[in-house]
Amino acid sequence: MLNYCLKFYKRISIKQKLLLLFSIQIIIPLIFMGVMLYRNTERIIQKKSVTYAIDTLKMIELRMNDFTKNVIDISEDLLYDTNIYEVLNEDKRLLKDFDYYTIRVYANNLLRKVCLSRKEIQSIALISKSKVFYTYDLNSGRASIEEDIPYEQILESARQAGQKPEWFLDTDEKGNIKNLYLIRMVYDVDYFNEIGLMAICINRDFLRSVYSEFSTEFMQNINIFSQQGTWIIGTEPYLKDQLSSHFEMNDSKTWDYIEDKEKDTLLAYMKASSGSWIIATESSLSKLNEELFAFRSMFILITICTILILSVFSILMAYDIIEPINRLVYGIKKVEEKNIHYEVLVDRNDELGYLSKCFNKMSKEIDILLNRVYKEQLTRKEAELKALQAQINPHFLFNTLESINWMAQLNNVPEIRDMVTSLGSIMEASIGKGNPLVPLRQELRYIDSYILIMKNRYGDRLTYESDIDEELLNGQVPKLLLQPLVENAIYHGIDRMRKKGLIKLTIRKKEDTIYIEVMDNGKGLEEEEVCALNKKFQEVNDDYLLLRHRKGIGLENVNGRIKLFFGQQYGLSIESVYENYTKVQLTIPINY
Repeated sequence: MLNYCLKFYKRISIKQKLLLLFSIQIIIPLIFMGVMLYRNTERIIQKKSVTYAIDTLKMIELRMNDFTKNVIDISEDLLYDTNIYEVLNEDKRLLKDFDYYTIRVYANNLLRKVCLSRKEIQSIALISKSKVFYTYDLNSGRASIEEDIPYEQILESARQAGQKPEWFLDTDEKGNIKNLYLIRMVYDVDYFNEIGLMAICINRDFLRSVYSEFSTEFMQNINIFSQQGTWIIGTEPYLKDQLSSHFEMNDSKTWDYIEDKEKDTLLAYMKASSGSWIIATESSLSKLNEELFAFRSMFILITICTILILSVFSILMAYDIIEPINRLVYGIKKVEEKNIHYEVLVDRNDELGYLSKCFNKMSKEIDILLNRVYKEQLTRKEAELKALQAQINPHFLFNTLESINWMAQLNNVPEIRDMVTSLGSIMEASIGKGNPLVPLRQELRYIDSYILIMKNRYGDRLTYESDIDEELLNGQVPKLLLQPLVENAIYHGIDRMRKKGLIKLTIRKKEDTIYIEVMDNGKGLEEEEVCALNKKFQEVNDDYLLLRHRKGIGLENVNGRIKLFFGQQYGLSIESVYENYTKVQLTIPINY
């Protein structure tokens, strides 16, 4: 399968590869980000919801603890009243009717006062050991506590609790709660024997107000259960078996939550720190996830729109990249098939535009080199080299013969023989037989012969000095490369002044370049002339070898020959200070 995928990838076009790449880069990250974002959001919302539910349970727990404490405090306040013991203690109570009536009225007034001042209480009963009831009820139109209270069951439960208060649930045959009591035994303060029973019936409407304000659209059901799992009060009457199927509370675990996928609910529950109650909240997961579902739908819609928009841009971008490449490939095929120049038209300035321009230039140059001027160029270069030497020879021969003429007229001496000998060696070099490149050592001999001729003409007015790196004497240079430079220094520098002239030749090595300098202390050049000459020497022109001007042709030809032999980066340059000196500087590569 991997090999098949690789072959398929190599077989498809670049356009298809780009579209595949764009699709992978767009769709996979969006789907991955969407799934991760959705799951993280769902986890965060659920965590926040559980935290909110637990915080709500804690606030309800605080209120339930306050409620429990208040009811217990009421029972203890009653026990602090010594008259209560007189009422319940039948052995010590006076048997006179008037005293009995007085105590009973006091007890009823005390219970009435407590019931009316505390909203937590529905009714209170003090029951003596002989089942004499002292009660007060806030029930209107309903049976009194004396009629409803399950005395025997409460008495048994209170005796098991001992001195501690105990909560008692009065339930019917179906397990539904009828009343909630706080019960406790009353003992004689002197002999600590059992004298009666106290039962406080709780106002369930007040108990409902403890949690009612926390019920919201999300947290719809709040219920309070006994420690045994009996439903006491809440928004939905749970049965004991339903409660036990959800709650698994132990001493080390005070709260927990359960996700009921079947009922689509989140059930959170907590054991009150007083140990008397279990508080539970039931939240709707559908309500919880409403915004999450809306977010999921919106994200899917945005993802689809994003994929469509980016796909359009990807197709346009792929076409923009592939079309110039196709044109370039078509042009390459044309050049390959017909071996002719083909122009690729691409109106752009990026890498493809640069590549197309280079191809057009290369195609044009190949066409020119292969089909038009290849042979002509070889012939023209050879003719130009010969013309260069031919241009130098007549000019040089004329000046030399003129010098001999002067010598003959003025001196009529044997020195003329030396001049003719030197002239012969130079003329032999200018004929151009053999290799056009000669060792620098031989070129310097030509310079010595030429200086000998010029000294016979100028006498003591001409002084020649040289500073030459002997390591360079075997380097190859074009024939008669230095003679035009020395000749130019003499005729345009020394010849125009009356003082003694100095010609200094310096040859040094600079990295991989031979640096040659011919200096004279002649009249020099104006700054404008120096700039004009240097500009002319730096020009890149295939026709610079064609003779257009007579004046200064020696330097131009030397510069042209250097560029023909070694390239455009080499050639001449001039440095001059008027009425002071002139330096002609020449650079050529080291060629052994």
